[in-house]
Amino acid sequence: MKTLASINEKDIETIKMALNDSISDMNTELKGELSDKKKAGLFEYKMKYTRVFDKLKQTSSLYALSETDLDIVAGGLNDAIDLIEENLTDDLTDEEKEEFLTYKSDCNRLIGILST
Repeated sequence: MKTLASINEKDIETIKMALNDSISDMNTELKGELSDKKKAGLFEYKMKYTRVFDKLKQTSSLYALSETDLDIVAGGLNDAIDLIEENLTDDLTDEEKEEFLTYKSDCNRLIGILST
């Protein structure tokens, strides 16, 4: 059984990358045509993800995060997995596909740690 103590600096970078990817995707969605309710909800999630991302940039430790923040991290990792799956296309090189799949695997592993 893995714990938060097993999460290393590379894992923190993966989490920050996942949060950043999710925030970027939300920015793109917010530029599109959305209902006011959907736009407000998406903006709220973007602010939550940004707050946790900024905390991790300052401390680089999951121990600095609250339980709610850890749930947000798991949500960001899940969102990143969805983005990876959307972007795994046939026009990618084998090297790019391998990079995406490694990133996806890292995200899944981290979700497993956070869910215990």
